[in-house]
Amino acid sequence: MKIFTTAILVLTFIISGLQTKAQESDKAREQQIKSQKIAFFTDKIGLTPDEAEKFWPIYNSYWEKKNNIIAERKEKMTYFAKNSDNMSEQEMRNYADIYINYEIQLAELLNEYHEKFKEILPIKKVMKIYLADYEFKAYLLKKIRGSDNDE
Repeated sequence: MKIFTTAILVLTFIISGLQTKAQESDKAREQQIKSQKIAFFTDKIGLTPDEAEKFWPIYNSYWEKKNNIIAERKEKMTYFAKNSDNMSEQEMRNYADIYINYEIQLAELLNEYHEKFKEILPIKKVMKIYLADYEFKAYLLKKIRGSDNDE
Protein backbone atom coordinates (compact mmCIF):
# COMPACT_ATOMS: atom_id res chain seq x y z
CA MET A 1 0.00 0.00 0.00
CA LYS A 2 2.89 2.34 0.80
CA ILE A 3 4.46 1.69 -2.61
CA PHE A 4 1.12 2.38 -4.31
CA THR A 5 0.71 5.70 -2.45
CA THR A 6 4.28 6.69 -3.28
CA ALA A 7 3.74 5.80 -6.93
CA ILE A 8 0.57 7.92 -7.02
CA LEU A 9 2.43 10.88 -5.48
CA VAL A 10 5.30 10.55 -7.94
CA LEU A 11 2.89 10.36 -10.87
CA THR A 12 1.01 13.38 -9.56
CA PHE A 13 4.24 15.41 -9.39
CA ILE A 14 5.29 14.28 -12.86
CA ILE A 15 1.91 15.14 -14.38
CA SER A 16 1.86 18.47 -12.56
CA GLY A 17 5.34 19.24 -13.85
CA LEU A 18 4.39 18.32 -17.40
CA GLN A 19 1.27 20.50 -17.24
CA THR A 20 3.31 23.44 -15.94
CA LYS A 21 5.88 22.93 -18.67
CA ALA A 22 3.14 22.74 -21.32
CA GLN A 23 1.57 25.96 -20.00
CA GLU A 24 4.95 27.70 -20.04
CA SER A 25 5.51 26.41 -23.57
CA ASP A 26 2.10 27.72 -24.66
CA LYS A 27 2.83 31.13 -23.12
CA ALA A 28 6.25 31.25 -24.79
CA ARG A 29 4.69 30.30 -28.14
CA GLU A 30 1.96 32.91 -27.68
CA GLN A 31 4.56 35.57 -26.86
CA GLN A 32 6.64 34.55 -29.88
CA ILE A 33 3.61 34.86 -32.18
CA LYS A 34 2.75 38.24 -30.65
CA SER A 35 6.31 39.47 -31.28
CA GLN A 36 6.20 38.20 -34.86
CA LYS A 37 2.84 39.91 -35.38
CA ILE A 38 4.15 43.23 -34.11
CA ALA A 39 7.15 43.06 -36.44
CA PHE A 40 5.02 41.85 -39.36
CA PHE A 41 2.37 44.56 -38.93
CA THR A 42 4.86 47.35 -38.29
CA ASP A 43 6.64 46.43 -41.52
CA LYS A 44 3.54 45.80 -43.66
CA ILE A 45 1.68 48.91 -42.50
CA GLY A 46 4.80 51.07 -42.43
CA LEU A 47 4.14 52.42 -38.96
CA THR A 48 6.36 55.21 -37.72
CA PRO A 49 7.40 54.99 -34.04
CA ASP A 50 4.82 57.67 -33.16
CA GLU A 51 2.07 55.85 -35.07
CA ALA A 52 3.03 52.50 -33.52
CA GLU A 53 2.78 54.01 -30.04
CA LYS A 54 -0.81 55.08 -30.76
CA PHE A 55 -1.77 52.08 -32.89
CA TRP A 56 -0.85 49.09 -30.72
CA PRO A 57 -2.97 49.88 -27.66
CA ILE A 58 -6.02 50.41 -29.89
CA TYR A 59 -5.34 47.33 -32.01
CA ASN A 60 -4.74 45.17 -28.93
CA SER A 61 -8.01 46.40 -27.40
CA TYR A 62 -9.79 45.50 -30.64
CA TRP A 63 -8.37 41.98 -30.67
CA GLU A 64 -9.14 41.41 -27.00
CA LYS A 65 -12.78 42.35 -27.55
CA LYS A 66 -12.93 40.37 -30.79
CA ASN A 67 -11.48 37.27 -29.13
CA ASN A 68 -14.04 37.55 -26.30
CA ILE A 69 -16.90 37.61 -28.80
CA ILE A 70 -15.42 34.69 -30.72
CA ALA A 71 -14.95 32.68 -27.50
CA GLU A 72 -18.56 33.31 -26.47
CA ARG A 73 -19.78 32.33 -29.93
CA LYS A 74 -17.69 29.17 -29.87
CA GLU A 75 -19.08 28.23 -26.46
CA LYS A 76 -22.68 28.70 -27.65
CA MET A 77 -22.12 26.86 -30.91
CA THR A 78 -20.33 23.99 -29.16
CA TYR A 79 -23.29 23.64 -26.82
CA PHE A 80 -25.65 23.75 -29.80
CA ALA A 81 -23.66 21.11 -31.70
CA LYS A 82 -23.76 18.75 -28.71
CA ASN A 83 -27.44 19.29 -27.93
CA SER A 84 -29.15 20.11 -31.23
CA ASP A 85 -30.65 16.63 -31.60
CA ASN A 86 -32.70 17.24 -28.46
CA MET A 87 -33.69 20.84 -29.15
CA SER A 88 -37.08 22.10 -30.17
CA GLU A 89 -37.60 24.11 -33.33
CA GLN A 90 -37.85 27.28 -31.21
CA GLU A 91 -34.57 26.57 -29.39
CA MET A 92 -32.87 26.08 -32.77
CA ARG A 93 -34.30 29.39 -33.99
CA ASN A 94 -32.93 31.04 -30.84
CA TYR A 95 -29.47 29.61 -31.47
CA ALA A 96 -29.59 30.73 -35.10
CA ASP A 97 -30.45 34.24 -33.89
CA ILE A 98 -27.67 34.07 -31.29
CA TYR A 99 -25.16 33.14 -33.99
CA ILE A 100 -26.22 36.04 -36.19
CA ASN A 101 -26.04 38.36 -33.18
CA TYR A 102 -22.39 37.39 -32.67
CA GLU A 103 -21.67 38.16 -36.32
CA ILE A 104 -23.37 41.55 -35.91
CA GLN A 105 -21.29 42.22 -32.79
CA LEU A 106 -18.12 41.45 -34.74
CA ALA A 107 -19.17 43.76 -37.57
CA GLU A 108 -20.05 46.56 -35.14
CA LEU A 109 -16.75 46.10 -33.34
CA LEU A 110 -14.84 46.33 -36.61
CA ASN A 111 -16.78 49.46 -37.54
CA GLU A 112 -16.04 51.04 -34.14
CA TYR A 113 -12.32 50.35 -34.41
CA HIS A 114 -12.20 51.32 -38.06
CA GLU A 115 -13.19 54.80 -36.94
CA LYS A 116 -10.51 54.76 -34.21
CA PHE A 117 -7.84 53.64 -36.69
CA LYS A 118 -8.81 56.47 -39.04
CA GLU A 119 -8.29 58.96 -36.22
CA ILE A 120 -4.64 57.98 -35.76
CA LEU A 121 -3.52 56.76 -39.21
CA PRO A 122 -3.86 57.84 -42.83
CA ILE A 123 -6.51 55.82 -44.69
CA LYS A 124 -3.86 54.04 -46.76
CA LYS A 125 -2.34 52.63 -43.57
CA VAL A 126 -5.77 51.74 -42.21
CA MET A 127 -6.36 49.61 -45.30
CA LYS A 128 -2.93 48.08 -44.80
CA ILE A 129 -4.06 46.94 -41.32
CA TYR A 130 -6.76 44.80 -42.89
CA LEU A 131 -4.39 43.48 -45.53
CA ALA A 132 -1.69 42.74 -42.93
CA ASP A 133 -4.24 40.92 -40.79
CA TYR A 134 -5.17 38.67 -43.70
CA GLU A 135 -1.53 38.16 -44.72
CA PHE A 136 -0.45 37.36 -41.15
CA LYS A 137 -3.06 34.61 -40.90
CA ALA A 138 -1.78 33.15 -44.17
CA TYR A 139 1.80 33.47 -42.89
CA LEU A 140 0.93 31.58 -39.68
CA LEU A 141 -0.92 28.85 -41.55
CA LYS A 142 2.02 28.42 -43.91
CA LYS A 143 4.39 28.28 -40.96
CA ILE A 144 2.22 25.71 -39.15
CA ARG A 145 1.96 23.56 -42.26
CA GLY A 146 5.72 23.81 -42.71
CA SER A 147 6.38 22.72 -39.13
CA ASP A 148 3.95 19.80 -39.58
CA ASN A 149 6.05 18.63 -42.50
CA ASP A 150 9.22 18.80 -40.40
CA GLU A 151 7.90 16.32 -37.82
